[in-house]
Amino acid sequence: MMLLLVGLFGLATALLVYAMTDTTSLALRRDRDTAATMAEVKRALIGWSVQRAASGSPADARPGELPCPDNSSPPDGLEDGSCVAGAVGRVPWKTLGIPEPKDTAGETLWYAIAGPLRIWSMNFTVINSDTKGSLTVYQDSTAATITTEAVAVIFAPGVALGAQNRDPVATALCPTTGTTIARYLCAANYLETAAGVNNATTNGPFISAPGSGTFNDKVMVITTADLIPPVEQRVARELRAILQAYKANTACACTNLGGTSGCYPWADLANGYSDSDPYNAGEGRNRGRIPALGAGEFDWGSNPCGAPVPTLPTWFVNNDWRLVVYYTAGRNFLGPDSCTTCSASTLTVDGSSGKEVVIIMPGPNLGASPRAPVSLSDSTYWQYYLEDSANYAFSNDTYVTPTSTAYTRDRIYTIP
Repeated sequence: MMLLLVGLFGLATALLVYAMTDTTSLALRRDRDTAATMAEVKRALIGWSVQRAASGSPADARPGELPCPDNSSPPDGLEDGSCVAGAVGRVPWKTLGIPEPKDTAGETLWYAIAGPLRIWSMNFTVINSDTKGSLTVYQDSTAATITTEAVAVIFAPGVALGAQNRDPVATALCPTTGTTIARYLCAANYLETAAGVNNATTNGPFISAPGSGTFNDKVMVITTADLIPPVEQRVARELRAILQAYKANTACACTNLGGTSGCYPWADLANGYSDSDPYNAGEGRNRGRIPALGAGEFDWGSNPCGAPVPTLPTWFVNNDWRLVVYYTAGRNFLGPDSCTTCSASTLTVDGSSGKEVVIIMPGPNLGASPRAPVSLSDSTYWQYYLEDSANYAFSNDTYVTPTSTAYTRDRIYTIP
């Protein structure tokens, strides 16, 4: 009998341990599945932001902006046409072009957007490499900050806890909006408070914390450093194509000193116009900024050869990308004006000469904003934006591939 009891006790213990292990394993698997869904939303939001201003977008759409959350009644998966800074709502999954993102509790994911990254009609703050997110997210308590520069925060709400009521018909005063709405539309019925920080508060701050009987939100952050590098890469690729078309479409009217047809615009020092004829006669600068407001030898949109010189996108001009993009062209590929800054006939990158154009994107702003007063010029200005002294020396036409391997590093683009 004793052996039988011992055997039964051992079996019960084994079953209990197995059940506990199985429950833990199931919880971990659910957490992984939810994290994967949140990561998909993060990728989709960044991808949507990067491609803004593509064919079919509104005229004022711009790379870097993010969609408003879905706070429609009933939720339809589409971005709202307007939202306040820090608005909290469901992920606009149809707008993003992804399947409806749900956590393992079957709830659609929620999302908060930083004010400076809202669409143009809601937010006239320029969006470029200097733009920062403005949402604060804590880890476990207000003593530990994940970031103060989140551009967006993604939430998996989990099952209802405590007094949360997600009834699709009943209405009540919603603490998040201050209005009486259906309970299933109110963020407070999905997101909780930990360490005194309420995730259902418009504009935050927000918190990621361990699960408990009163808190089960899962949180994922998109930071300035996550968003700006891919946005910059899109801007650089488009700018590179525009410059190549500029040279091709000036072929009949500009034989450059390299003996080939076509030329690139002269650079701008500070005022937005090429430092050469016809805007700043006699200066002939090949290094500095994109002349976004007026280019020479031929202006944007002019037609010297039957095929119009391209124009810069409205979003490029309106969002002051000229202030953060470094641009230079080799002397052999500019117009006939004298060049006061050229030191070589072509540009050299990593010891290889013959480059026609160099564009350098500075990476996201990880310090003070803006990085430097616009009035500064030459290396005094660009040393605040570029990491490698060889690239902001402003004394020669020699450049290097940025030495940093960080995701937030400068990036160099060339023609050819």
